[in-house]
Amino acid sequence: MTDKGWWALTLFMLCGCAQPPKRIEHDAYIWQRRWDDSLLKAIKEATPAVRAWRVLAAEVDAAGHVTPVAVNWEALRGTGKPVIAVVRMQRLVNVVQNWPVNGIEIDYDCATSQLRAYQDFLHALSGKTPLSITALPSWMDSSELPGLLDEVDESVLQVHSVMNAKKGLFDRRTAYGWARRWAGMSSKPFRIALPTYWSKVSWNSEGKVEAVESEATRYGIGDESHELFVEPGEVSAFVAELRKAPIRGLEGIAWFRLPTNEDERAWTLQTWRAVMEGRTMTRAVPVVRVKQGAEGLRDVYLQSDRDGRLPAEILVASQGCEFADAMEPYTLDRERERVRFRLRGDDAILRAGQERMVGWVRCTGKELEAHVSVE
Repeated sequence: MTDKGWWALTLFMLCGCAQPPKRIEHDAYIWQRRWDDSLLKAIKEATPAVRAWRVLAAEVDAAGHVTPVAVNWEALRGTGKPVIAVVRMQRLVNVVQNWPVNGIEIDYDCATSQLRAYQDFLHALSGKTPLSITALPSWMDSSELPGLLDEVDESVLQVHSVMNAKKGLFDRRTAYGWARRWAGMSSKPFRIALPTYWSKVSWNSEGKVEAVESEATRYGIGDESHELFVEPGEVSAFVAELRKAPIRGLEGIAWFRLPTNEDERAWTLQTWRAVMEGRTMTRAVPVVRVKQGAEGLRDVYLQSDRDGRLPAEILVASQGCEFADAMEPYTLDRERERVRFRLRGDDAILRAGQERMVGWVRCTGKELEAHVSVE
């Protein structure tokens, strides 16, 4: 064989041995209690990208009282995708019902010291229907974990909202380490639960968490509060890493939660789909829009094509800007020929497609420049 032939054969063998990126399957949690038109619309739009729905079907409180959720099973059947009923528990009780589902997931934040009792509970359920559980990274410190996982068909490892709130909702390097360690502790398949939402966390004067708001809005709680926003780019980079360096036993991702147009603490559907599809996500930089009014009045707005935090500062420059005012959460800083709108705090979020008014100016000059300041 000629030297050229050897090179061709070598190149062929190298190409043949290369591992293609792992295909990631996507499940979505439907955690809403109200099945309104906005939720049904989101289900319809998300169906092509989703492998299965994980649906909150019932909640069990600390006293053992079961509260079913009025799920629209017909709408879910219409998607043609598998449905897994999720039971959110504060106390272990038998709640297996005749739901038209393909499996049941138990969502129970079991204390690590009580995993053996949890194993006995799951043993009583095993064999009746495909069974999965929501799992916590802290369980990996227990010798009881392998026996617990033997009782289920799969687990969903939650890597969001499991750290100290001061560190945020999600850290991709920590999450990847947890996933690799989890893979070494069970022969059963598992999925990773990733966030599409953010939370407002409130602390009291002693630094203790008073409240966590991830869905409903509550007012007057705590002495200090902060919005813990999960950057889409951070999660997108994590998903890309899973594709590039697959983890044994990892079957896919379960997204918490399915976003809707009315969900003010979740990504938009378009941002979520972009992350699922593996698009490169850079930090959002909103565009400044100015709407002309009468007698030199201009209203200043922000718009963005992706979800992200509001910019810290917007600069408006023109001649004769003697009058101006800012809208919350911005404050006004007026100079000779320009106006600065400065963000108070860093908690405000601008969702993709949303238009938000920053303030207004009244200037005598015909030309006006407005942009996000990078000074």
